[in-house]
Amino acid sequence: MVPWIRAMAEKLRQRLRLDVGREICRQYPLFCFLLLCLSAASLLLNRYLHILMIFWSFVAGVVTFYCSLGPDSLLPNMLFTIKYKPKQLGLQELFPQGRSCAVCGKVKCKRHRPSLLLENYQPWIDMKISSKVDASLSEVLELVLENFVYPWYRDVTDDESFVDELRITLRFFASVLIRRIHKVDIPSIITKKLLKAAMKHIEVIVKASQKVENTEFLQQAALEEYGPELHVALRSRRDELHYLRKLTELLFPYVLPPKATDCRSLTLLLREILSGSVFLPSLDFLADPDTVNHLLIIFIVDSPPEKATEPPSPLVPFLQKFAEPRNKKPSVLKLELKQIREQQDLLFRFMNFLKQEGAVHVLQICLTVEEFNDRILRPELSNDEMLSLHQELQKIYKTYCLDESIDKIRFDPFIVEEIQKRKIIKSVPGKLMKEKGQHLEPFIMNFINSCESPKPKPCKPELTILSPTSENNKKLFNDLFKNNANRAENTERKQNKNYFMEMMTVEGVYDYLMYVGRVVFQVPDWLHHLLMGTRILFKNTLEMYTDYYIHCKLEQLFQEHRLVSLITLLRDAVFRENTEPRSLQDKQKRAKQTFDEMMNYIPDVIVKCIGEEAKYESIRLLFDGLQQPVLNKQLTYVLLDIVIQELFPELNKVQKEVTSMTSWM
Repeated sequence: MVPWIRAMAEKLRQRLRLDVGREICRQYPLFCFLLLCLSAASLLLNRYLHILMIFWSFVAGVVTFYCSLGPDSLLPNMLFTIKYKPKQLGLQELFPQGRSCAVCGKVKCKRHRPSLLLENYQPWIDMKISSKVDASLSEVLELVLENFVYPWYRDVTDDESFVDELRITLRFFASVLIRRIHKVDIPSIITKKLLKAAMKHIEVIVKASQKVENTEFLQQAALEEYGPELHVALRSRRDELHYLRKLTELLFPYVLPPKATDCRSLTLLLREILSGSVFLPSLDFLADPDTVNHLLIIFIVDSPPEKATEPPSPLVPFLQKFAEPRNKKPSVLKLELKQIREQQDLLFRFMNFLKQEGAVHVLQICLTVEEFNDRILRPELSNDEMLSLHQELQKIYKTYCLDESIDKIRFDPFIVEEIQKRKIIKSVPGKLMKEKGQHLEPFIMNFINSCESPKPKPCKPELTILSPTSENNKKLFNDLFKNNANRAENTERKQNKNYFMEMMTVEGVYDYLMYVGRVVFQVPDWLHHLLMGTRILFKNTLEMYTDYYIHCKLEQLFQEHRLVSLITLLRDAVFRENTEPRSLQDKQKRAKQTFDEMMNYIPDVIVKCIGEEAKYESIRLLFDGLQQPVLNKQLTYVLLDIVIQELFPELNKVQKEVTSMTSWM
């Protein structure tokens, strides 16, 4: 075909197709529009499919998370390199209200035979601390005896036996506290309970600050804001001393040797010494704004901790040197084991007493060792006699040294090793004779006390220092705390339930920071909403990091040289008559340093969000609240109650006694 004819035919077909298309568009415009949209969409899908997939995946993810996650849903810790696990020394659990069963481990087991738990009588077993810390603690306890016992006791007698008993009792008290402290997770208690109570305290200070224009009236306004929820110990200095006395009495069954509470004169003396002469000035020291500033500087300063200038001191048994007897004269009231053995009546009574204590096997090994010594010390032993002695020694080992033995007694490991190696000729007899007396000594003393006829109880057995004399008032009141909140005696008194722990709904450090940001720093709404949104992502991570951070700070605080320094500060606070108090200039210098460190502690990112002025005003409010001694004392007692409940969970089971402790007021 001729080319021009072919071209003419092609143009004609195109013209006809165009005319048909136009005709279709005129008759079906909507159909043509939809067809055009589909063609355009197909083109876009081919070019931008990956972008559309990302967008719709994001929308699907948001919808999924919105439907599956709630306000309480939290992601796990994302700092995998930081894992905090509380350390425990593995010290034996104490059973001050009963004995543990050697079979099932329960207290006051009625199915199996009760067994002796030596830690109930000697809780310092396996406890060792550095010699410098031990010397500092011993110095404080020696000062307690020198200031509050010896002045009146030496006027009566020069016999040290009573003071020796006091030394053992104080060692027992301190050992129980150390054991219980090692059983709790301190960082968790701080973050989950103590800081929660501090949040309520901050809320009260903020509300009080809104009612006053001058910081001078902040403390009184805050005390009025507390109203009937003010801690009962803060109503007056006399009420504070009464509270400490009742609290001390409540703890005695858990911190004193078994049956020590039966001696009323001892408990009264210890109550007065501990509550009025140790605890009260110690709490005054902790609530002193200068002390609070010092502790804050330790925790918030980023500079490396002060390094020790001397190498660590060797470990020594806890307060062993302090508790060594000073009495040189033999007591006429003390019975030796030999005397008990020679008198059948005493031996029978002693056996019955040991049955009650679950410690008959202690006497049995003493009698067995005595017989063993008599046989082994004979001259020129025959081979058959030597073999018999070896068999007897094996029997002693299996009966009293094996862990699975029901009559196991905790000897020194070196003695057990000597028995295993059968080195009996020279070393074992003397060591066993010495060791058996150590285990039986507390039972002999308790046996003597139990044999005494009970003394009639007086109607009002009170040894009080609250007589209205100018000298006693001078000791009770001071210029810093004056009369605490100075509430009248007939003021309405409400039972002190833990208002702090019941009213707060925030949980954990992340919530505390949001709470402080909203209440104190008054962060803008957009930042508050942003923090609420990121709470799901970072709350658990921040909680883990905070526990780890507090743990590291506590390890720094409990380093030997720092611990000695804190004990020395506490000693000076309790026995301040012999030391010069810190000057006002030194206190002001430390206060300024504390304020500066608090200002520097806020990150720059937060400052950009809230503004420099809001930062200054907020930090100033927190700082001013910490410079009020009575308010610090209020917070100290609230925190003390929480710590006591954590260290002594048994108190939660005696709510009636707790109620009676406050209802007397």
